[in-house]
Amino acid sequence: MLGSVDDGVPVLDTKSGRRRRLLMPLFVAIIVGIIAIIMVNSGRQTEVIGAGSTLAQPLIVQSANAFRNAQTADNPDRPTQTGNDWVLSGQGISYEPVGSLGGIMRLSEPDVDFAVADYPLSAEALTERDAVQFPIAAGAIAVAHNLDIPDNAPLRLDAATLSAIYRGDITSWNDPALVALNPDLALPELAIDPIHRSDGSGSTYGFTSYLATGSPDWDLGTATTLTWPTGTGVERSSGMLTALAERPGAIGYVEAGQTVRAGLRTVELLNAGGAFTGPTPEAMSAAVSDVSWSADDNFASSVPEVTDPAAYPMTVAIYAMLRREQTSDTPRTLAYLNYLLDRYDTEASDLGYLPLPTAAVTAVHGYWQDVFDYRAV
Repeated sequence: MLGSVDDGVPVLDTKSGRRRRLLMPLFVAIIVGIIAIIMVNSGRQTEVIGAGSTLAQPLIVQSANAFRNAQTADNPDRPTQTGNDWVLSGQGISYEPVGSLGGIMRLSEPDVDFAVADYPLSAEALTERDAVQFPIAAGAIAVAHNLDIPDNAPLRLDAATLSAIYRGDITSWNDPALVALNPDLALPELAIDPIHRSDGSGSTYGFTSYLATGSPDWDLGTATTLTWPTGTGVERSSGMLTALAERPGAIGYVEAGQTVRAGLRTVELLNAGGAFTGPTPEAMSAAVSDVSWSADDNFASSVPEVTDPAAYPMTVAIYAMLRREQTSDTPRTLAYLNYLLDRYDTEASDLGYLPLPTAAVTAVHGYWQDVFDYRAV
């Protein structure tokens, strides 16, 4: 029989026609779902994912963008390519700033290709996680403050006074111990507001290492997370920067380059050579001048304490960590990290990081060839 009129044209209303009309939306939905899954899987195959240190976040994010641009410049036809053109067909390289400890933990997840930490894992920990590590740059943990003092008169602190501040023994900026270190400053009668990281942070590890090495009163240990007896906890470097900027009398620790871009004042710290130094490129370079950068122990040795009066004492190496078992993303990950090591020196310095010396880069390249049979070009 003739059914209802569709746009003025009679249509034949049959059981098979009604069945097709009912099944067609379901069929279309299934096809759309299959296409979406294919697209998601294709995007994952072309994306390299990293996670970890917020201290290294600016370095990783900016160098990843530069690497993507460099790949485009090296191959002008790349935007028209498909398939395995991973740099441009997917999202390239993404980085999740979850803290050093968070990145190391996430490395066990199959969707994370590399972790970044500002402290090395021990040989035992690498074996346990079936992972490898190698340095990619050096950075500095700065102690920053929110005090209104003259620009030409930097605040000076040592491990003993910082330890007392973070243990709750020194609570005011005009404490005699602080005045003794800063006789030319009119320190205010203002409460000290110590800010610390509440997430698992390599910056906390480096900061507490300085306190443990230089102050016999520091009894809280060296770790990525602590139970702090005083102060305010914040997550990530961004939380530290915000707290320092908003809270008069605050003091905290964060990557040096980020303090400069945030307009924060930093402290000169007493080093093992008996001098006060700030986190300048020259002081960072002096701190790592005697590092051997040897792969013999899987780069498991931290930057040692040096007695050079020119060295900044909270200079740290930044490490990338990969699973030892290779995946399809391993060569892509190493290609990006090779760009960071070989071609990003000037930009890394501009961000406040210290590129690795040539001997260290050579050692890393040799390590890649031994572990992954990957030859850097």
